[in-house]
Amino acid sequence: EASGGGDDRVRNLRNEVEGVKNIMTQNVERILARGENLDHLRNKTEDLEATNVKMIVLICVIVFIIVLFIVLFATGAIPT
Repeated sequence: EASGGGDDRVRNLRNEVEGVKNIMTQNVERILARGENLDHLRNKTEDLEATNVKMIVLICVIVFIIVLFIVLFATGAIPT
């Protein structure tokens, strides 16, 4: 009878350890998934930054061309 109670304690402890092990495994999987999501977001951010720089350069070039035409028309370099 004494060893039967000990067996129950050992079984309960093993079940608790298994439960903790399962929880820790789930936590590690979540952390890995979060890391993958962060990598994906970082890549998207870099792509958006590159697109933003291209748009700014394009807008600057267009504004420069418009200003250049205005100046050339105003100075008479381009006849109307």
